[in-house]
Amino acid sequence: MSRMRNRRVRSKKDSLLAAWRGIWEPEDLSNFSRPVGDVMASTLKDLGLDRRCDQEAMVAAWAEVVGDNIANNAQPLEVRRKVLIVQVLQPSIHYVLAQQMKGAILAKMQERFGSDNIVDIDFRIG
Repeated sequence: MSRMRNRRVRSKKDSLLAAWRGIWEPEDLSNFSRPVGDVMASTLKDLGLDRRCDQEAMVAAWAEVVGDNIANNAQPLEVRRKVLIVQVLQPSIHYVLAQQMKGAILAKMQERFGSDNIVDIDFRIG
């Protein structure tokens, strides 16, 4: 006793299109469609680029957080292992930033980007 599958009878147009394309298309394509924003977010996360976007936002916000005077003499380079690495031009500015302003700057950056994204700031002369 053979079992018959329940198959939909396809029109000649569907059969011709399937033969021309080489594959049958599923009946309902709504299962395969997702919003572009969801696809981009998951793709960026899979590639590890979502953290890169956060790093670029941190670098861009540096001037707003510390002010123009300090931003002209100290530039953030990158975020490595949740530590913001900042290049400072002069030793005197390095001293002021590392000894006197580090806590306030770190608090502002954590307030803006979250304490789980940035845990410390490393000032380097260079």
